[in-house]
Order: sequence, then structure tokens, then C-alpha cells
Amino acid sequence: MESSLRRKITETAKKPSLALEKGWYLQREFCLGFFDYCDHLAFVAAPRRWELANFAVELAARNGDPHLENRSKGVLSHAHINCANFFSAGKTLEEARDKAMACCPDCRSEHLRREGDLLGEQRQARSSLERLDGALAEGVGLDADGKARIYFLRAIAHHHAANRAGALADAGRTLEHLALDSPRGFFLGNAALLAVYLRGGSRQQDQLVAEQLESFNQRIKGLRGWKDYHTYSNWARGHVDVRLGNIRSAHRRFKRAWMQLLDWGLPREAVACTLDRCILLCRGDESRSDEPRGDAPLIALGFIERCERERSDLLPEHREGFRAMKDVLRRYPEGAFRELVGFRQSFIAPVPCAMVERLTPKMAWVKLKRRKRRVHYLDS
Repeated sequence: MESSLRRKITETAKKPSLALEKGWYLQREFCLGFFDYCDHLAFVAAPRRWELANFAVELAARNGDPHLENRSKGVLSHAHINCANFFSAGKTLEEARDKAMACCPDCRSEHLRREGDLLGEQRQARSSLERLDGALAEGVGLDADGKARIYFLRAIAHHHAANRAGALADAGRTLEHLALDSPRGFFLGNAALLAVYLRGGSRQQDQLVAEQLESFNQRIKGLRGWKDYHTYSNWARGHVDVRLGNIRSAHRRFKRAWMQLLDWGLPREAVACTLDRCILLCRGDESRSDEPRGDAPLIALGFIERCERERSDLLPEHREGFRAMKDVLRRYPEGAFRELVGFRQSFIAPVPCAMVERLTPKMAWVKLKRRKRRVHYLDS
């Protein structure tokens, strides 16, 4: 991206009215760059995602280009999805559907991918895969990065459908198609994190995953989005370390990732990572070698309460997730590990939890809690 375009986008993010006053909204390149910025912002700066996503829709309307209008509705739906506001995301996509599907192959592909994303978040694997297959079929002009995004979502859908072979295949295709200089640094992180979760198996496989993750990390070091990726990398490596028995390292990696996710203002990811830290604390004495001694549920409870006191910038979504965790720790102190794992497995997060794999064989009999199936807006 040219420095002048980047400057315009940065200035507009600080003062949206500038784009209208200076006529930048008439420039297609500017609008597309701003939309990409808003997509990225949905992951790393939650407090402003609503304002700028809505402004993206206004920019496109002012411009009048139907392609831009369709793209902007996708940006808005993405902001809704990343706040787990699935009803609003579905409503936005439904309102945009007729125009998008009647426009051009690129618009149809983009819209179907957004629908597949939403349905995947809602655990509607079959419907999600149908939309994503349609997105690939329509996307004749998709670049490698665009294909990577679809394969990433397909891998998630296959995982929710308990199709491990399909999930592994699409996770591999995701990494194959990733453009290392992509401006979507958040996507690099999510894709690599997903691949790590899905590839865990034997100890030898886990070790290979750790090595490949480090190798991939070195490949993109210094490129745009690398620091964002590194946060997800720490989170992913923490789970691999748990499976390999490197508990102290897992504690350190979870803590680093957790602090950055809170700084970014990400509700779902920060709460999920908090759950991972608490689960690791409650697994047993051998998993707390790097933490203060004492009763694990009380330590976990104190950790959450301290975070609430010291972080005045927490969003309501953060506090709601923390409240649910504290309730579990207080009501089921003796079964905190089992209850937290059940909560984590049913929690709406970018990837499933692998915390109980292999190192806790006695947990195989546990019936994990599942949330009641909801009626989904785009369910087909």
C-alpha cells in the first residue's frame, strides 16, 4: 500500500469526516483499503469497530458503486460476528443478499464467504460448507489470499462436523495459499493457530507442529502483521506445550498472549485465553509449578478478580465472560477443571479447545456441557 493511501486511511480512522470533506470516498482504491482496515480493526481494536464499520457503509453509499456497497455490508457483518452478535450479522447479510448475488462473481463469492463465516460461528457446519463451496465456485478471480480465507473457514466447518480428514486437508490448503505479505496479519495468526489445533496427535506429531510453527514464524518475521501473528503464535504454542508436557512454558505463553488480547480489546479471544489459563491451573499440582502454591480454584478466581480491578478498560463482553467463569469456580471448586473444560468446549471462540487431549486420559468419561441449540438466522 502506498504511503499516501495509508496516510489517508489513518487520518480517516481518527476523523471519519475527512474522507467526506476531501472527497476521498470517490476513490475506489481508498474505499477498498479502508474496508480492509476495518476488517483488521474488528480483531485488534474492538472499541471503535462499530463506528468505523458503519462509516464504511456510509462511504460506499456516498460513492454509489454497487461493488463497494456489497463489500461494505460484508465489513459490517464481520464487525457483528466478532462481537458474537449473530442476529445482527445475519440481518445485515440478508439485507445485502439480493444485490450481492445479482452483481458479479466477485460480489457473489464475497457474500457467500461471509455467510459461510457466520454459519460456521453458529456451528452450522453443513450450511457453512455449502456457502463456502459456492464462494470457491464463484470466485474465479480469487487471489491466493482470498482462497486461503475460504479454506480457513472450511477447515473450521469440517472440524465442527467431526470430519478430521477434511479439516486437516483444508488447514493445509490454507497455509499453502497464504500470501506472506498479506495486509491481513490477523488472518495469518488465525490460520496458523487453527492448523496447530487440528494437527495435534502423537507426541511426535506435536513436536513437528511446534517446529513448523516456529519455522513459519521466522518466515514472516518483520512483515506487516507479524506482531499480531506472534500473539496467536504464543497462544497456539501454549496448547502444544501442554500436550508435550512443557507446563511452565505453557503458562508463560498463555500469559503473554492473554495480555496482548486484552490490550487489543478482543472479548471472545481474551475470555477464551483466560479460560485456558484457569483450566491449566486446575489440571493438577504438576501444571502449577510456575504459579503460586495453594488451592487452584481460589488462585484462578483471584487471578480473574485482580484482572477486573486493574483493567478499567474491560468491555462488557469481557466482564460477562469473567462473571461466568467466577460462577463456575465458586460453585464447583472440586470439579472446577471438568466444569471449565465444558465451558471452554461450548464457548464461542475462533478455535476449539485442546486442553484435555492425551495428558488427561481419565477425563475421557466426562460428558462436557453443551449449550442448547439455537435457531440460527441463516440456517438453511
